[in-house]
Amino acid sequence: MSRAPRKTILITGASSGIGFEMARQFVGKGHDLAFCARRMDKLEQLKAGFLHSGGRVEVRELEVNNHHQVASVFSELADKFGGLDRIIVNAGIAGGSRIGTGEFDKNRLVLETNLISALAQIKAVLTLFRARAHGYLALISSLSGRNCISRLMATYSARKAGLSYWESP
Repeated sequence: MSRAPRKTILITGASSGIGFEMARQFVGKGHDLAFCARRMDKLEQLKAGFLHSGGRVEVRELEVNNHHQVASVFSELADKFGGLDRIIVNAGIAGGSRIGTGEFDKNRLVLETNLISALAQIKAVLTLFRARAHGYLALISSLSGRNCISRLMATYSARKAGLSYWESP
């Protein structure tokens, strides 16, 4: 039985949560991996734990709200690996507040980080993939995009709904 061909996979938001678990799952398959997140200390720990995975592992600090940095980091990693086969747009923050409670800035940050910054990541991904006519993009969303969990999570659910309904051209 032959093994599936090695892929180069980039995961944003890989330092914790779903991103970390996806990273852990892909490592066991021997792929080349690129992990991005704000918390470089967590990424370094992640990388150290995967040194004997059978594939190359690169980590980069990435603040997805810095949209120019997103394109730069993705391009740098594509050059480092000779291309990227899969990019998983996962980075985001939890939180938000009930609408109308005076915490506009908290809700704006959730939407900017989780939706607008996802758009910046999608743009960077598609630019790379179109240049190679190759690649697979995955957007991590949630069922809360279809049904708001609670009034306290309305902003989070709106973000998930927005992400769930995007289609790449």
